[in-house]
This record gives sequence, structure tokens and C-alpha cells, in this order.
Amino acid sequence: MKNAIIKITDRHIQDGEEYTGELTTAGEFEASANSCRLIYKETDEELLDCTTTLIVEGGSKISMLRSGRYNTEMTVELDRRHSCYYTTPYGEMLMGIYCKFIENGIGESGGKLRFAYTIDFNNIPASENELEITVKAQEE
Repeated sequence: MKNAIIKITDRHIQDGEEYTGELTTAGEFEASANSCRLIYKETDEELLDCTTTLIVEGGSKISMLRSGRYNTEMTVELDRRHSCYYTTPYGEMLMGIYCKFIENGIGESGGKLRFAYTIDFNNIPASENELEITVKAQEE
């Protein structure tokens, strides 16, 4: 694992309203032949004491595992809908995740990961989401 600065920019469209956010944090990553793993501690006040791990499998699948005060497993897989339990400070939800695209450009020195997905509850669309994650390896 290499130390890194991880910047996450997200864009969500919900009920016709667009929301954006940005997080820059220290973390770790490793990359090999079109796959990678990113680990970082959440800095959002509601998610303090949580660690998030993203496992990217080529350009077709991303698994997000959050552990700590709120445990969550979410799978984003190209052209497939997954049902996922998502735990928040407000409770646990079962939601559907459908991936629109994944662009994995993270290599041994860092890079960029972009992906977009929709969220639904009981097959009723709730939001459209796009994340861009930039990873910059830190000198040892």
C-alpha cells in the first residue's frame, strides 16, 4: 500500500436539484493491471470513525465497503443492478444501484477514477450520481 492524497468530487441530482460536494483526505492505495484498492477515513462529521475501502475490478465493477460506526456494502457494476444495504446516521435502507459507466485510470503512481450510477428505492428512481476520485501518490 502507498500513502496518497485522495480527492473525491461528487455530483448528485435528486428531485430535479443538483448537489455537489468535495472531500480531500489522506489515504492509501495499491494498483495492479487495471485494478486498484483505495482506503481512507471518512471526515464527514456524521461518518467519523468510519473507514471506506473501494475495490475497483478493471473497468466493470466497484465494491465499496464502509466499516466503523456505520457498516455498508455497495456494489456498482457496469450494466447490472445490485440491491445493497446502506447504513446512515438516520437508519438502514435497501436500495438499488445501477451503474452507467466506469472509467478506471488509476495506476501505480495514482490517477483518476470516474463512475456514474443511479439509486432507486423499491424500483422508484431516487437520484443520479457521478463521482470523480483523484489519487496522488505521496513520496515515501
